[in-house]
Amino acid sequence: MKAEAFLRYARYYDLLNREKDYAGEAQFADRLLRPAGAPARTLLDIGCGTGGHAREFARLGWRVTGIDLSTPMIEIAQAKTAADMAVEFVAAAADEFDLGQTFAAAVSLFHVVSYQSGPGQAFRMFANVRRHLAPAGIFVFDFWHGPGVLADPPVVRTRRAEDEGIRVTRVAKPAHNPLQCLVEINYKIDIEDLGLGTTERIGETHRMRYFFLPELEFMLGQSGFSIEALHAGLSERSLDRTAWYGLVVARAC
Repeated sequence: MKAEAFLRYARYYDLLNREKDYAGEAQFADRLLRPAGAPARTLLDIGCGTGGHAREFARLGWRVTGIDLSTPMIEIAQAKTAADMAVEFVAAAADEFDLGQTFAAAVSLFHVVSYQSGPGQAFRMFANVRRHLAPAGIFVFDFWHGPGVLADPPVVRTRRAEDEGIRVTRVAKPAHNPLQCLVEINYKIDIEDLGLGTTERIGETHRMRYFFLPELEFMLGQSGFSIEALHAGLSERSLDRTAWYGLVVARAC
């Protein structure tokens, strides 16, 4: 997504995702990141958005650094995060950031890996994460799972949400290119100002890449990771061919 699209997207991102269980997802990932009773240490949150997961990880005891491509997202994350929380935010691309330090663990949730849709982009992201992880560090990430996407192809979907000020209606129309393992989601968004009675209409395109396990195993292996566990999304269910979302637990070699 281009920078100007991220600027618009940041306006209503939290409203459309306000039902998301950030706390529950962070707790699930936390159990994968460290053995029971082990202390929480430093955590890298890649593609942190407006900081929903980062704040929950901080509440679980982690010292969190969140990065996101979108400067507006980072600004919202900073505004929503209390000054005394052990969280900092940095605007940077997932495949290019250089923080000059290593972390005990890393996460990348909400399908950030599938946003790495350009040639070699996911590979560069994995290598970059590995450079920022301490030996034996754990990396947990979710992604669009190829067999599930092919078994149940994307369709037009509509989502609505509102608060005391605005009402958002988002229609998502996918264009599926199975030869490139890509789905281009064309969004049409109506943002109604409930006070003024006006409506702003905007459009965006999100390019999403879905992955198959052999290619993930190859890219992770070449980047210095081994896969320790696979889940169907953020759940205890094992990954199978019906799952649209996969989750990988990888360890730095």
